[in-house]
Order: sequence, then C-alpha cells, then structure tokens
Amino acid sequence: MNKRRPAIPQISLLALTLGLGTETQAQNFARGQELYNQQCQSCHEDLMHSRNLKLKTLSGLRNRIQDWSSHTGNSWTAEEIDDVLYYLNKSFYHFDQKPL
Repeated sequence: MNKRRPAIPQISLLALTLGLGTETQAQNFARGQELYNQQCQSCHEDLMHSRNLKLKTLSGLRNRIQDWSSHTGNSWTAEEIDDVLYYLNKSFYHFDQKPL
C-alpha cells in the first residue's frame, strides 16, 4: 500500500498557525476594543449589550456591526468589522465561535 505523508511545508505552516493563534486573538481583541471605544462607545454603554435580546447569533451581531459601520460613515474594512465582532462577542455576547 502506498500511504501518502503530508508534505513538510504543510506541517510547518500548521505548527506556525497554531503557535500564533493566541497572539493573533489578543491583537484582534485589542484592535476591536480600540475601534469600538473610538467609534461606538460614545453612544453605547456596556449595559446596552447585555440587554440587547434581539441578537441571537454571531452572524447577526456581525451584520449589526457592518450596518452601523456603514450608517455612521466609518467604512470599516471586513477585518476591522471582524475585530470589533471578536471584541464584542468575547466581552458581552459569548456566541459560539464557529467561523461565519
């Protein structure tokens, strides 16, 4: 039988990705928090996130962030929206973290 072995570059890439996961998440959280604090917090208090019962999913939260980004003229990139999503979800909503 001919068993295929993964190529070494693929294994190295996987190891690198797993090793950087925590640092990347911390950066995303910090960027999301900074964007939120600069652009959103003046109108939103933390209490507003704990009482917002209309949001039921992570994708719903992402849509809300994207809508408000457009509405307020921030024109955030997809990465910035994802960073704010990560910050809000980790801080307030705690939705399942499966990819969108």
